[in-house]
Amino acid sequence: MLDKLLVCGVVGTALRGEYLVARSIVRKKQPDWSDNKIRLFAVRVVSFTHALVSALGCILSLLSDFNYIREPYDYHKANAEYVFLFSMGYFCYDLLDMYYHGELEASKEYLIHHSLVITAFSIILFSGRLFGLAMIALLVEVQTVFLHLRTMVRLLYGSKNMPKSIDLLINANMICLFLFRHLPVCYLLFYLLVQDVKVPLVLKTFLVGGLTFLEYHNTHLTMAMAKSDGFFGHERQALDEDSCDPLGSVNKGKESSPKSTTSSTRTARKVE
Repeated sequence: MLDKLLVCGVVGTALRGEYLVARSIVRKKQPDWSDNKIRLFAVRVVSFTHALVSALGCILSLLSDFNYIREPYDYHKANAEYVFLFSMGYFCYDLLDMYYHGELEASKEYLIHHSLVITAFSIILFSGRLFGLAMIALLVEVQTVFLHLRTMVRLLYGSKNMPKSIDLLINANMICLFLFRHLPVCYLLFYLLVQDVKVPLVLKTFLVGGLTFLEYHNTHLTMAMAKSDGFFGHERQALDEDSCDPLGSVNKGKESSPKSTTSSTRTARKVE
């Protein structure tokens, strides 16, 4: 147990260091940006790193060993634990980061999302079960890579007038949303509700509830991005730091917390 906590702590410390370095670089490169916009971009850099590492670990694991798919409940492989621990370390760090900057109260959807993920991974790691289910669920990070790239690009350009090449990224983001978010979650719900005969009822109830919330989260994200990025009949919108988050911004008056480094208008966090 202590070794697992140590790995999570190391991951969180490394990501904190990356955030500080990214914030410093962005501040030097973009002196006209507000503190809020600088922080948001630095946060996205950290989130992109988590998504990329998790996606690569997940894809390599699934491609190298099909037992994750054949036996999603029983199959166990020690190397896979590091993929899960990396994600746990990130989500624990991100919750602490939101708390430090006074954003938890305005980020309830992310709080529920992160808490469910940490709880699920904890159950999986300590029980040694459901490794396949977790690996399939982690496919969402493939889409998250494109999501964070899309948001960083839109922060940089800040208007509708972007190079045509950026359209490829925005289109890939929407395609991957269906392939790597909706499809895996729907498959896992089908597996648990129709095919599975091994998962205990209490655990199955928790997993189905968590996956149902995740699909709501994904649907909310799909509708928001369709509107902001110009899909399904919508016109593409100009975005800034207060509107680039697909799930909406949080407008608040003067910050009362001395810990907060954001401006008077704080942006909601990001999708994971």
